[in-house]
Amino acid sequence: MTQTSQAQSRLDEMTASLVGRLVFITPRRAKLLETLAGTDSYPSVSELQAQVQPRYPSTRLATVYNTIELLKECGQVLEMEFSGSANRYDGRGVAPHPRIVCLECECIDDAEIIDSDGSYASIAQTTGYEVSSHRLEFYGTCPVCQARSGGGA
Repeated sequence: MTQTSQAQSRLDEMTASLVGRLVFITPRRAKLLETLAGTDSYPSVSELQAQVQPRYPSTRLATVYNTIELLKECGQVLEMEFSGSANRYDGRGVAPHPRIVCLECECIDDAEIIDSDGSYASIAQTTGYEVSSHRLEFYGTCPVCQARSGGGA
């Protein structure tokens, strides 16, 4: 599936979830959903507002927050909380997955883990827990910040 078709599929899923809850899809909300579905970054609420405002200048932060809350309730967006900085949101990959965060510029990228099974069943069997979700994040310095400071990987 191409990135464009993945974004359209996510947009359709988010829209259907909200419509299923009898939420009216305004043009602002549609643009916000499109932005969330199509971005490969992890935007904050203020970054989402900034991306919607060129087309809809009167878009308020409350509109973005309310839409994000609805999407969270529907399981259509992942919220990543960070102490000391704004929460970020993932509308593309709503299943929990590992990420890597730059400690300097705060960019976030997906991280693939190949070494272990990591399935809920495997973890549940090993620990005895009934696993419902997970959060795995790695922290470091991204290649751009390394290059800027003269370091290297």
